[in-house]
Amino acid sequence: MVGCSSLLARFFRDTVTIPRILGDFHDIRTRPRIRLRDILLCVFLMPFWSMSSLLQLDVHLRNPQMLRLFRCAGNKRVVVSDTTIARVLRWLAPADSRRALLNPVETLETERLLTRSLAPKSRARRLGVFDGSQMGSHYLVAALLCGKINCPVLAEPCPGRGHELKTTQYWLPRLHHQLGATAPQLWLLDAKYFNHSSFQTVRSLKAHLLIKYTPHDDPVETKLFRDVLDDAQRLFAADAKVIEPVESSSGFDPQRLCSWSMKKTSAEFAAFPVNIFLLVEDYPKRAGNAHVKTWIVTTDLTLSFAEAREAAHLRWQIENNEFKRLSHLAGTKTVYFKDPRSFFSLLRLFCLALTVFDAFFYIVIHRSHDYQQLMQGCKFTWKSAFSQMRHRYPHALEYLVTATG
Repeated sequence: MVGCSSLLARFFRDTVTIPRILGDFHDIRTRPRIRLRDILLCVFLMPFWSMSSLLQLDVHLRNPQMLRLFRCAGNKRVVVSDTTIARVLRWLAPADSRRALLNPVETLETERLLTRSLAPKSRARRLGVFDGSQMGSHYLVAALLCGKINCPVLAEPCPGRGHELKTTQYWLPRLHHQLGATAPQLWLLDAKYFNHSSFQTVRSLKAHLLIKYTPHDDPVETKLFRDVLDDAQRLFAADAKVIEPVESSSGFDPQRLCSWSMKKTSAEFAAFPVNIFLLVEDYPKRAGNAHVKTWIVTTDLTLSFAEAREAAHLRWQIENNEFKRLSHLAGTKTVYFKDPRSFFSLLRLFCLALTVFDAFFYIVIHRSHDYQQLMQGCKFTWKSAFSQMRHRYPHALEYLVTATG
């Protein structure tokens, strides 16, 4: 595989098999004038093109280069119109887009991209993150496999704010069973899952969970301090010696530029033994919120101080590297679809694109020659990488499209 163009082509066609994934969608049309696979590919590439609306995509697909690329007839003025795409998104079966989202998991597991070491020389773990969000006018819960790359595996509608917990408890066991051997060993959750039912749900799946809670993020009147945290706070504040000495550790994080200290004790919650950490971080270069206290509660008693701290930071991975990335590349925070079925079909295709491009960039970055050739001194961001690909490798997009031929 020489150069990013051929590397990209073979990666899409042979490794993650995008033609097969998009070809498995069921087409209800009896006389289609354009293949469903081509329509879905156009939607799939919207983050690559930085398109935040179907109207922008419509304008782009009227370009003569796009018409030639998709081998359109001479009398056609657009590859596929925005109204046609909107109609297709309405009747796509949700089961097809759910299956497409899970399709790359087996391949990425084979490539060992779905495990992650939380600390140097620690064993690699399978990590998962569940969280809720609002995109456009729709509430949803989403799940992410957090390994060497991020792999979104679930995006489902939620009845509204405050219903994330019930929706997660419904989908988490189903997702866990669908993933099978690639299911996470440790689920990273926020404080709203700090209850008996969440602990029982996760532990019944033979998995562990880690809860991160930052009191600074809560209004004063709704501070979340359960009995186990109250007891731990009193224990950490006490100067007197106790029967079980409080373990502690500290260090400096050169990546985040902060010093940190941690204390640990053990307790029981929901009839399960847990470790409780109090993490204090100081960020001297921050103008605000320079001193951060975080509580970490986990059923995984094997986590070291460094591993627990890193896992707590990774809890934000789904927000910072998926929700914000989707909004940045495809405008999902502002896009509006009245029909939730259309929106979630679109969203799952975007999530599939993020997974595939994330895997591709990981491979390129770890091939120093290809990475230097691609970026040519530019700072890596997804938009700059896409821009460089379009500028330096004009045939890369042609490879993507013809790979589905």
